[in-house]
Amino acid sequence: MNHQDRFAELWTDYLEGELDERGLEELHELLSADDCYVQRAADLLQTHRLLGLVMADSLPQQDAFVRQTLAQLPENQDEFVSQVMSQVSVNPDASGLPRKKGRRERSAISPTAWLVAALILVAVMTFVFRPMGPTPVAIDDSRPRGTAVVDDQVRLVSSAHAKFFGELSPPVGSVLAPRREYVLMSGLIEVLFPTGASAILEGPAVFHVSSDESLALDVGRCSVHAPEGAEGFHIETPVTRVVDRGTRFSVNVGEMSETEVQVIEGAADIYDVQRVADSHAADDTAERLVDGEAKRFLGAGAFATENVPFEASVYRSELPDRVVSYETILGPEGGAEHLTSVTVQRGGKAIRFPVDSLIAAQLTWFRATVTRPFLCGGETLPSPRHETLRDDSLITGVINPDGSVEPLTTDPIMEGKAGTPGMAIRFDQPIVNGPGADVIIFDLQTFGNPPDGDAFHVSPLKFRDGLKSYTVRKYDLTMESPEAKVLTNFHVHFFAENASSLAELNSLKILPQQQSIQFRGLAVGIDLTDLGYANGEIIEGLFIQDALDDGHYVDPVFIAGLPEEE
Repeated sequence: MNHQDRFAELWTDYLEGELDERGLEELHELLSADDCYVQRAADLLQTHRLLGLVMADSLPQQDAFVRQTLAQLPENQDEFVSQVMSQVSVNPDASGLPRKKGRRERSAISPTAWLVAALILVAVMTFVFRPMGPTPVAIDDSRPRGTAVVDDQVRLVSSAHAKFFGELSPPVGSVLAPRREYVLMSGLIEVLFPTGASAILEGPAVFHVSSDESLALDVGRCSVHAPEGAEGFHIETPVTRVVDRGTRFSVNVGEMSETEVQVIEGAADIYDVQRVADSHAADDTAERLVDGEAKRFLGAGAFATENVPFEASVYRSELPDRVVSYETILGPEGGAEHLTSVTVQRGGKAIRFPVDSLIAAQLTWFRATVTRPFLCGGETLPSPRHETLRDDSLITGVINPDGSVEPLTTDPIMEGKAGTPGMAIRFDQPIVNGPGADVIIFDLQTFGNPPDGDAFHVSPLKFRDGLKSYTVRKYDLTMESPEAKVLTNFHVHFFAENASSLAELNSLKILPQQQSIQFRGLAVGIDLTDLGYANGEIIEGLFIQDALDDGHYVDPVFIAGLPEEE
């Protein structure tokens, strides 16, 4: 086990509260010996395990400490990392502990001191991801495909709607254990290898990592990109070994192990796995395919091939545009509360948008036909109440709007008692239809609700030829997404009467009730192209209705438009 693996193991055990005194001593030595482990620790702190640590006790004091530390952050990141190292070193004079005289005594560092170090590293992580400078701008987070990873591990580097059999989806950045079978039931994932080769797998698929430069695919489809320097990367199937010769290719393995190979660019050599143990040393047994060629390979008793039509469209060069992740500030009780940034893939490029760069939305119409809770947030609400939808909190909003089974096909009526059930929003400035998502919507959800999110319709405020409503039935970040954060506690405000207008939403008597169950923050991006808008066309607002497909209603807590790409 190398030093990086050992550090990751020690740090994880520490966060889980399972590290003994000897482990604490070793962890301290690694942190003191190499600055890179500070950033490594910050990366690892993005998992849910830190939440369990911080929630152990004295939550308000711990949160206040983090906020105070953030307020004192210097503008220079290197300077801040140096300060963190000085804190992690645990100066005995400052801590009140006896001065350390030798290696054996280092295990006497108190758990409280290490907790302080962990909280400081939370601040490191927040500092790294917060927008620099007074003007919020979109930050390009894209990673060029085909670049070698910084360690020798095979990692899951991105996912979209991924569901695994018998387990939750591994978080992005996770190491995929060698020779461990993974069953991807649906969705897509991208796996990056140390050489820079990458494979996008589509569910359903059964696979495992067979080495640092090979993937075993028993069933399913994958698209491979092996750039310069990654030649020799290969996919092993029950019938074939497909070896890259500097190329892009796709492999599709059927239930009877038949393997279809489509070469998009470059070349690939295909070997009969029954005849060769080492494809690199037996070139005479290979069948070479070059760009624009495709074949199916059969292995039922005898290795055979069939010509199949070449279909470039089966190759996936990237995962679909979507909301990738988001960052928050923790609330006083430990869960996520205030949105600080959201990362969205648009046109194949992942961009982090600080919350201040997003275009806020104003609620302009609301009508319900049945009495329900329509607001959530703190025990007391601002005036007017519907302003809860405009702030950056993920626990405040206008929830449970009414709707329709069938989406709108004509303009919504937004006046009088004959008004259309649902809610209308207007953005502070026009939204330009660009690549990928143009509007993001956050919804709060619990495990008693649909795991993919509550379905809803999005419609134009003004219809014309070519425009249509669009129904969202699956969010980008669902209850099963590791990136969907657990929210802090909040109050739901019950109405004694039905709120049939925006005025009644703001004036009717309400009764707050604190929620005692755990909610998560789901997110979905809306591409205006799905509503029929042309590229570059602008909109001023949208109409939202619940799809009334079950007894659950959509709960919008944050709606914003994305700024136009420069």
